[in-house]
Amino acid sequence: MSDITKIIQTLKRQLKIAGLTYRNLGERLGLSESAVKQMFASGNFSLRRLDEICAVINMDITELVEVTSESEARIEELGETLEQELVDDPKLLLIAYCAVNHWTTTDILQHYMIEEAEIVRLLVKLDRMKLIELQPGNKIRLLITNSFKWINDGPIETFFRTQVRDEFLQGDFQTGAAIQLIRNGDITKKGQRKIIERLEGIGELFDDICREDRKRPLSERKGTTMMLALRNWEFTAFTKLERT
Repeated sequence: MSDITKIIQTLKRQLKIAGLTYRNLGERLGLSESAVKQMFASGNFSLRRLDEICAVINMDITELVEVTSESEARIEELGETLEQELVDDPKLLLIAYCAVNHWTTTDILQHYMIEEAEIVRLLVKLDRMKLIELQPGNKIRLLITNSFKWINDGPIETFFRTQVRDEFLQGDFQTGAAIQLIRNGDITKKGQRKIIERLEGIGELFDDICREDRKRPLSERKGTTMMLALRNWEFTAFTKLERT
Protein backbone atom coordinates (compact mmCIF):
# COMPACT_ATOMS: atom_id res chain seq x y z
CA MET A 1 0.00 0.00 0.00
CA SER A 2 1.44 3.37 -1.06
CA ASP A 3 1.98 6.23 1.38
CA ILE A 4 -0.67 8.40 -0.30
CA THR A 5 -3.19 5.53 -0.04
CA LYS A 6 -2.48 5.23 3.68
CA ILE A 7 -2.89 9.00 4.13
CA ILE A 8 -6.19 8.95 2.22
CA GLN A 9 -7.48 6.17 4.46
CA THR A 10 -6.52 8.24 7.51
CA LEU A 11 -8.27 11.29 6.05
CA LYS A 12 -11.44 9.28 5.46
CA ARG A 13 -11.39 8.02 9.05
CA GLN A 14 -10.84 11.52 10.41
CA LEU A 15 -13.72 12.88 8.30
CA LYS A 16 -15.95 10.16 9.70
CA ILE A 17 -14.90 11.01 13.25
CA ALA A 18 -15.70 14.67 12.56
CA GLY A 19 -19.11 13.67 11.16
CA LEU A 20 -18.33 15.18 7.75
CA THR A 21 -19.43 13.81 4.37
CA TYR A 22 -17.80 14.51 1.02
CA ARG A 23 -20.56 17.04 0.42
CA ASN A 24 -19.79 18.82 3.71
CA LEU A 25 -16.10 18.87 2.88
CA GLY A 26 -16.82 20.22 -0.60
CA GLU A 27 -18.87 23.05 0.88
CA ARG A 28 -15.97 24.00 3.14
CA LEU A 29 -13.48 23.88 0.26
CA GLY A 30 -15.71 25.49 -2.38
CA LEU A 31 -15.82 22.28 -4.43
CA SER A 32 -18.62 20.06 -5.69
CA GLU A 33 -19.25 16.70 -4.03
CA SER A 34 -18.23 14.91 -7.25
CA ALA A 35 -14.94 16.85 -7.35
CA VAL A 36 -14.14 15.78 -3.78
CA LYS A 37 -14.98 12.13 -4.58
CA GLN A 38 -12.72 12.26 -7.63
CA MET A 39 -9.91 13.80 -5.58
CA PHE A 40 -10.06 11.01 -2.99
CA ALA A 41 -10.42 8.31 -5.66
CA SER A 42 -7.42 9.51 -7.69
CA GLY A 43 -5.26 10.52 -4.72
CA ASN A 44 -4.44 13.73 -6.57
CA PHE A 45 -3.85 16.15 -3.67
CA SER A 46 -1.68 19.24 -3.82
CA LEU A 47 0.05 20.19 -0.55
CA ARG A 48 -2.13 23.29 -0.40
CA ARG A 49 -5.32 21.24 -0.80
CA LEU A 50 -4.13 18.70 1.76
CA ASP A 51 -3.44 21.54 4.19
CA GLU A 52 -6.96 22.93 3.60
CA ILE A 53 -8.54 19.53 4.30
CA CYS A 54 -6.47 19.15 7.47
CA ALA A 55 -7.69 22.59 8.62
CA VAL A 56 -11.30 21.42 8.19
CA ILE A 57 -10.71 18.43 10.50
CA ASN A 58 -8.65 20.50 12.97
CA MET A 59 -5.33 18.81 12.24
CA ASP A 60 -2.11 19.82 10.57
CA ILE A 61 -0.16 17.76 8.04
CA THR A 62 2.38 16.70 10.69
CA GLU A 63 -0.38 15.24 12.88
CA LEU A 64 -1.93 13.52 9.86
CA VAL A 65 1.35 11.80 9.03
CA GLU A 66 1.81 10.87 12.70
CA VAL A 67 -1.62 9.26 12.93
CA THR A 68 -1.00 7.40 9.65
CA SER A 69 2.39 6.05 10.76
CA GLU A 70 1.00 4.93 14.12
CA SER A 71 -1.26 2.42 12.37
CA GLU A 72 1.60 0.68 10.52
CA ALA A 73 3.28 -2.57 11.58
CA ARG A 74 1.26 -2.84 14.77
CA ILE A 75 -1.09 -5.45 16.16
CA GLU A 76 -4.87 -5.13 16.15
CA GLU A 77 -5.54 -8.01 18.53
CA LEU A 78 -3.51 -9.65 21.29
CA GLY A 79 -4.73 -13.24 21.09
CA GLU A 80 -6.62 -15.39 23.61
CA THR A 81 -3.59 -16.89 25.36
CA LEU A 82 -2.00 -13.50 26.00
CA GLU A 83 -5.29 -11.94 27.06
CA GLN A 84 -5.68 -14.72 29.61
CA GLU A 85 -2.15 -14.02 30.85
CA LEU A 86 -3.18 -10.42 31.53
CA VAL A 87 -6.35 -11.48 33.35
CA ASP A 88 -4.43 -13.97 35.50
CA ASP A 89 -1.99 -11.31 36.74
CA PRO A 90 -3.72 -8.15 38.12
CA LYS A 91 -0.44 -6.21 38.30
CA LEU A 92 0.41 -7.08 34.70
CA LEU A 93 -3.09 -6.01 33.66
CA LEU A 94 -2.63 -2.70 35.50
CA ILE A 95 0.73 -2.02 33.84
CA ALA A 96 -0.79 -2.90 30.45
CA TYR A 97 -3.62 -0.43 31.10
CA CYS A 98 -1.10 2.26 32.01
CA ALA A 99 1.03 1.55 28.94
CA VAL A 100 -1.94 1.61 26.57
CA ASN A 101 -2.91 4.97 28.07
CA HIS A 102 0.60 6.37 27.54
CA TRP A 103 1.81 6.49 31.15
CA THR A 104 5.55 6.65 31.61
CA THR A 105 7.47 4.38 33.98
CA THR A 106 7.86 7.40 36.29
CA ASP A 107 4.09 8.01 36.24
CA ILE A 108 3.41 4.41 37.26
CA LEU A 109 6.01 4.54 40.03
CA GLN A 110 4.53 7.75 41.45
CA HIS A 111 0.92 6.57 41.37
CA TYR A 112 1.11 2.94 42.45
CA MET A 113 2.81 1.02 45.26
CA ILE A 114 4.92 -1.08 42.92
CA GLU A 115 8.70 -1.05 43.06
CA GLU A 116 10.57 0.11 39.96
CA ALA A 117 12.26 -3.27 39.49
CA GLU A 118 8.87 -4.99 39.39
CA ILE A 119 7.45 -2.38 36.99
CA VAL A 120 10.35 -3.03 34.63
CA ARG A 121 9.87 -6.81 34.98
CA LEU A 122 6.22 -6.45 34.00
CA LEU A 123 7.09 -4.12 31.12
CA VAL A 124 9.53 -6.74 29.85
CA LYS A 125 6.62 -9.22 29.84
CA LEU A 126 4.52 -6.80 27.80
CA ASP A 127 7.45 -6.37 25.43
CA ARG A 128 7.61 -10.15 24.92
CA MET A 129 3.85 -10.13 24.29
CA LYS A 130 4.48 -7.54 21.53
CA LEU A 131 2.07 -5.11 23.19
CA ILE A 132 4.87 -2.59 23.71
CA GLU A 133 8.52 -2.05 22.88
CA LEU A 134 10.59 -1.33 25.99
CA GLN A 135 13.23 1.17 24.92
CA PRO A 136 16.42 2.43 26.64
CA GLY A 137 15.71 4.38 29.81
CA ASN A 138 12.59 2.22 30.31
CA LYS A 139 10.66 4.30 27.79
CA ILE A 140 7.48 2.70 26.48
CA ARG A 141 6.55 2.56 22.79
CA LEU A 142 3.12 1.13 22.00
CA LEU A 143 2.87 -1.53 19.30
CA ILE A 144 -0.91 -1.48 18.82
CA THR A 145 -2.99 0.18 16.12
CA ASN A 146 -5.66 2.80 16.72
CA SER A 147 -8.21 0.09 15.93
CA PHE A 148 -6.80 -2.35 18.52
CA LYS A 149 -9.56 -4.34 20.23
CA TRP A 150 -10.01 -7.19 22.66
CA ILE A 151 -11.33 -10.53 21.37
CA ASN A 152 -15.11 -10.79 21.29
CA ASP A 153 -16.11 -12.89 24.31
CA GLY A 154 -12.43 -13.41 25.04
CA PRO A 155 -10.73 -13.37 28.47
CA ILE A 156 -10.65 -9.55 28.79
CA GLU A 157 -14.31 -9.07 27.79
CA THR A 158 -15.35 -11.94 30.08
CA PHE A 159 -13.37 -10.34 32.93
CA PHE A 160 -15.12 -7.03 32.24
CA ARG A 161 -18.60 -8.61 32.25
CA THR A 162 -18.08 -10.65 35.40
CA GLN A 163 -16.00 -8.30 37.54
CA VAL A 164 -16.12 -4.76 36.19
CA ARG A 165 -19.39 -4.03 34.38
CA ASP A 166 -21.76 -4.10 37.35
CA GLU A 167 -19.42 -1.98 39.47
CA PHE A 168 -19.23 0.55 36.65
CA LEU A 169 -22.97 0.73 35.98
CA GLN A 170 -23.87 1.02 39.67
CA GLY A 171 -21.73 4.15 40.05
CA ASP A 172 -22.84 7.79 40.19
CA PHE A 173 -23.76 9.22 36.78
CA GLN A 174 -25.37 12.38 38.19
CA THR A 175 -22.28 14.43 39.06
CA GLY A 176 -19.13 15.43 37.25
CA ALA A 177 -18.43 14.65 33.60
CA ALA A 178 -20.78 11.66 33.43
CA ILE A 179 -23.83 10.63 31.44
CA GLN A 180 -26.05 7.58 31.26
CA LEU A 181 -28.55 7.31 28.44
CA ILE A 182 -31.11 4.52 28.30
CA ARG A 183 -33.60 4.42 25.45
CA ASN A 184 -36.11 1.78 24.41
CA GLY A 185 -38.32 1.55 21.36
CA ASP A 186 -39.28 -0.44 18.27
CA ILE A 187 -36.76 0.17 15.47
CA THR A 188 -36.29 -1.35 12.02
CA LYS A 189 -33.06 -3.06 10.97
CA LYS A 190 -32.28 -0.03 8.82
CA GLY A 191 -32.72 2.25 11.83
CA GLN A 192 -30.51 -0.03 13.92
CA ARG A 193 -27.76 0.15 11.32
CA LYS A 194 -27.90 3.95 11.33
CA ILE A 195 -27.50 4.03 15.10
CA ILE A 196 -24.67 1.49 15.02
CA GLU A 197 -22.79 3.58 12.45
CA ARG A 198 -23.16 6.66 14.65
CA LEU A 199 -22.04 4.74 17.76
CA GLU A 200 -18.99 3.43 15.90
CA GLY A 201 -18.18 7.05 15.05
CA ILE A 202 -18.46 7.97 18.73
CA GLY A 203 -16.09 5.12 19.58
CA GLU A 204 -13.60 6.45 17.03
CA LEU A 205 -14.02 9.94 18.50
CA PHE A 206 -13.19 8.56 21.95
CA ASP A 207 -10.01 6.96 20.56
CA ASP A 208 -9.10 10.18 18.73
CA ILE A 209 -9.52 12.29 21.88
CA CYS A 210 -7.39 9.79 23.83
CA ARG A 211 -4.69 10.21 21.19
CA GLU A 212 -4.86 14.01 21.41
CA ASP A 213 -5.01 14.16 25.20
CA ARG A 214 -2.02 11.89 25.74
CA LYS A 215 0.08 14.98 24.97
CA ARG A 216 -1.31 16.59 28.12
CA PRO A 217 0.30 16.06 31.56
CA LEU A 218 -0.94 13.03 33.45
CA SER A 219 -2.27 15.33 36.20
CA GLU A 220 -4.82 16.70 33.70
CA ARG A 221 -6.05 13.25 32.61
CA LYS A 222 -8.48 11.00 34.46
CA GLY A 223 -9.34 7.35 33.83
CA THR A 224 -12.53 7.40 31.79
CA THR A 225 -14.74 4.53 30.66
CA MET A 226 -17.41 4.64 27.97
CA MET A 227 -19.72 1.72 27.28
CA LEU A 228 -22.02 1.74 24.27
CA ALA A 229 -24.52 -1.06 23.73
CA LEU A 230 -27.31 -1.83 21.29
CA ARG A 231 -29.13 -5.11 20.64
CA ASN A 232 -32.58 -6.63 20.18
CA TRP A 233 -33.89 -7.10 23.69
CA GLU A 234 -37.15 -7.00 25.62
CA PHE A 235 -37.67 -6.94 29.36
CA THR A 236 -38.24 -10.50 30.63
CA ALA A 237 -41.33 -9.40 32.56
CA PHE A 238 -42.81 -8.29 29.22
CA THR A 239 -41.90 -11.38 27.22
CA LYS A 240 -43.57 -13.58 29.83
CA LEU A 241 -46.87 -11.91 28.94
CA GLU A 242 -46.51 -12.44 25.19
CA ARG A 243 -48.90 -14.77 23.37
CA THR A 244 -47.27 -17.86 21.94
